[in-house]
Amino acid sequence: MLLDGATVAMSVMAAALPVFLLAVVPGEGRLGGAGGGTTVMTVRGRAGSVEKRLLAGRLRGPCCGGVLAPWGWARRRVVAMFAGPEEFCPRRSRCRRCGRTHVLLPADLWSRRRYGAVVVMTVLVLAAAAAAAGRAAARPWLAGPDGGRWQVPASTARSWRSRFSGRAGTLRQALMGVLPLADPLARPFAPAGSPAGDCLAALEAVRAGLARRFPQLAAVTAHEVAAHLTGGLWLAPAVPAVRLNTTLLAADAVLPS
Repeated sequence: MLLDGATVAMSVMAAALPVFLLAVVPGEGRLGGAGGGTTVMTVRGRAGSVEKRLLAGRLRGPCCGGVLAPWGWARRRVVAMFAGPEEFCPRRSRCRRCGRTHVLLPADLWSRRRYGAVVVMTVLVLAAAAAAAGRAAARPWLAGPDGGRWQVPASTARSWRSRFSGRAGTLRQALMGVLPLADPLARPFAPAGSPAGDCLAALEAVRAGLARRFPQLAAVTAHEVAAHLTGGLWLAPAVPAVRLNTTLLAADAVLPS
């Protein structure tokens, strides 16, 4: 089964996908360097919005809560998105209090991925839906740089599905631990038919709880959820920790202007 970008985009925004935002969550960082190393901090909004908030002192680090200041740029890269390839150059920042540095990774990206997070998440959701229905998983189409279209390669989609399936149970367990923080009144939900589907269902439950508690967070998307929960490491080689920092829910890092 083949899907075009418009069909997939609609499915991404539908109830089949979780839509949640927590705040800023550090990813795995390198030790050493000024103030103790560099971590990944996920932020919402376009590059201009992030730069504006950074220069205004509105972004605070997940390290100690100190105000972040500009500190150069991370490596530039081209990422495959539904609308075509996009170039990203994440901002680096440095905490004015403790000196730790942070890469401000857009929530539209996952760490070390050549495809946008929404593309990867769409493949995972389509696979979970296919497993529940007992059919082959579809692969989405993307716009090419020349105006044509191309499909996510079967081998690439298969590698994403395989990695996610191998950690879905662990991630679901972690998400269920986070759920009471997001929604103290959360109700049990029906099994989705596969470990991957159950994990995505747990993610949706977290999203729904946060949306009820924090209406300003209702518009975030599934890939942003995964990015903020794991510091962009949803499909990293090592299974990531899942963290929910409710004290940062109102931070400017998560509210693009």
